[in-house]
Amino acid sequence: MNIVFVSKECPPSPRSCGIGTYVWETGRALAHFGHNVTIIAASDDGQLTSSTPLPRMTVIRLPDDELSVEKRNIVARTFRAPFNQGIAYRRRVAECIATMVDNHHLDVIEFPGFRGESVMWLAGQRAIPMVVRIHGLLAGTEPAWKNLSSATRRLQVSWERQEVRAADAITVVSEHHASLERAPLCADRVQVIHNSIDADQWRKLSEDAPQELRTTDILFAGSLVTKKGIFVLLRAANRLKQAGWQGRLVLAGRTSPQFERFIQLRAALGIKLPDWVVHLGICQRDRLAGLYRDAGGCCFPSYVDAFPYTCLEAMACGGVVVGSLRTGMAEMLTETSGFLVPPGDVSRLVVALRSALSMSDEERRRMKEAAQQRVRDRFDHSVIIPKLLNAYNETIKSFRVRC
Repeated sequence: MNIVFVSKECPPSPRSCGIGTYVWETGRALAHFGHNVTIIAASDDGQLTSSTPLPRMTVIRLPDDELSVEKRNIVARTFRAPFNQGIAYRRRVAECIATMVDNHHLDVIEFPGFRGESVMWLAGQRAIPMVVRIHGLLAGTEPAWKNLSSATRRLQVSWERQEVRAADAITVVSEHHASLERAPLCADRVQVIHNSIDADQWRKLSEDAPQELRTTDILFAGSLVTKKGIFVLLRAANRLKQAGWQGRLVLAGRTSPQFERFIQLRAALGIKLPDWVVHLGICQRDRLAGLYRDAGGCCFPSYVDAFPYTCLEAMACGGVVVGSLRTGMAEMLTETSGFLVPPGDVSRLVVALRSALSMSDEERRRMKEAAQQRVRDRFDHSVIIPKLLNAYNETIKSFRVRC
């Protein structure tokens, strides 16, 4: 099968987040299974490039004018970006797809349901089926989208909704996510296909990684933003410190304007971030594997998280995971493979972290093995990729019937 993914995000770009991880991991897995994969992504340096990181896998990076707008004043960001730079990038996407259609036989194309990257392609005559994968809540439903005074946001919401309406099939990443989206999207159009990883690869990485953390340390991996629960975790860790906890809170991930403002406000008040809070920044996967493995608790206290890769990775490495209810993590973790707490509940988070940190060696070993087994049985590429391919095949068959 010849499969095209369109996603601005694609590793090793420093701007790549969960969508980029999905495209990269899934593309690699499909190529391993013998399929031809092309990823159309944004370039970080404004240059058109093409690479073949693996046999059967090609990454085409297109210049992204919107990057330059991020550095401009508020007027330029608000009014010029959507009409000039935004449309220009999406036109390049459409032209790239058209060239591929002319030169290759393409079976299916998948868009991420975010940013409306398909809008210019949809304006033309399309001859291949389109799958839209919804990684987060629909455009306009998240609190961040309530203020639509920005022309950029209004246009992006319009593009995303247009994309969803045009989709031949829609996939979502978790049952929890599907329960929120089936009503507005029509139930028969939505199929749950979980994110997946190479469980054995992460296990091997963890076995080879050097030790950096102790079982008294707490690890947070992810972007330092409010919705990931970072400020809830800081409050919980502070309570643990007041109760005599001797470990460190280790943060592995990109910073954010929210977190930087938090640091600046504390500094203005003469309050430094405690020495026991250590920010490592973005870590490569071979280092992350060791951090997951050795931490006393890998904590992901998100308010909103459809199906985070960090949780899957930590489980595959034998980490003791503390995750959030009412997110996709409730489908990953069981009583024997981790801990779940209500989002935003500092007191319950303190209890869960205290339980994780006080586990005996035998209890920790049993939970580690249960977590690794659950990832292998439920969320490994060997389990999920056949389901994805089946969804693609059904979409292709349905598209051909309509044509």
